[in-house]
Amino acid sequence: MNENIKTELSNLVKDPKLEELSLSLHTPNFFSILNATKAEIKHSNFLAWLMSPNESHNLNTIFLKWFLKDILSSDKVDWANEFSIESFNLHNVKVYREWHNIDILIKHEEFVIAIENKVDSSEHSRQLKRYTDIINDSFPDLKKAFVFLTIDGINPKNEDDANKYISIDYGLIKSLIEIVLSVYKNSLSQRIQYYIEDYLLILNRYIMKEHESVELAQQLYNNHREAIDFIIENIPDKIAEVREIIEETIVEEGYVLETCNKYYARFLTKNLSPIIPKTGAWGWKNNESFLFEIAYWEKGLSLKFVISPGNEKNREILADIIKSLPNSKKASGKKWWTFYSDARKVNFTNDKYEDKDEIKALIQKLIRENKTVIEQVQNSIIAVKNKFEK
Repeated sequence: MNENIKTELSNLVKDPKLEELSLSLHTPNFFSILNATKAEIKHSNFLAWLMSPNESHNLNTIFLKWFLKDILSSDKVDWANEFSIESFNLHNVKVYREWHNIDILIKHEEFVIAIENKVDSSEHSRQLKRYTDIINDSFPDLKKAFVFLTIDGINPKNEDDANKYISIDYGLIKSLIEIVLSVYKNSLSQRIQYYIEDYLLILNRYIMKEHESVELAQQLYNNHREAIDFIIENIPDKIAEVREIIEETIVEEGYVLETCNKYYARFLTKNLSPIIPKTGAWGWKNNESFLFEIAYWEKGLSLKFVISPGNEKNREILADIIKSLPNSKKASGKKWWTFYSDARKVNFTNDKYEDKDEIKALIQKLIRENKTVIEQVQNSIIAVKNKFEK
């Protein structure tokens, strides 16, 4: 450890704000104890519980009614509005979890509302269209509304889905819970009040990032950036172990490591490493314009051929090469172009991967099965190397 890092770490541990943050984070919280701060399923479970009129919270239809006022005020609902909510008898509403994989389903004798909840993931495989079709087929005679709940209130990726789904954010959920605690606090038992207050704390701290502990953490990072970055880089975890094995295997397979970091091992062939133009505008430390990239995380692995943002002429030359490959696809991303990807399902937390040789074999298989196309890219780039701008 160099002296500069040692000094920075010493300053960090002597900063009283670190102790203040530690005390704040160690305040007992039901959801933290269950490790459910960002678990999508747990959030959906709790929200479904709040929405159910006959659950143990004794809120009756209160939370459900406030939630429906916002949903029915959307111009995507043409069969009711926030003013007509009182005309519905909500006492017999049924709230289902994971009905046909739909996160939350609210079913009334006159209408049905499907809610897709995304906390720490994104939509996939046109799942919103599938849910729309399921609801339309299952409840042809009921009025319908579709809700897309995310941290930031983003719209669905597909235009048709975006036209059907009402996008709401967790800020709305937070404000509704605050209304419940403010207006109806006296009707809640102490235990239920504690549960709801704990959930509100989790929303503020981990979802909305509006808790005092978040501000403390930001102050500490700004004051001790170098020390904290050093700590993050050296956290002992499974992915850190996987990283070392993946990078070792790439070298053993005869390739040259380029800009790497946690979750991404990037490389070139020995023939490409000297000639790939270093005209990337930002992002990779060595400014490479193109790299082969193995992305890895706890439950996934993929090999991608990535073109970085930068010199447009060089990007277009590289793009023409990658687009000509078998199985290439339309580029994903606007700045970082990926035309080719080979993804594998894997769970590095599985006991199987406690064995270093199992991880090594997995990476060898991924690289060797793509060796032909890697060499094709290499040969094509070498053939046009004189066209690149420096």
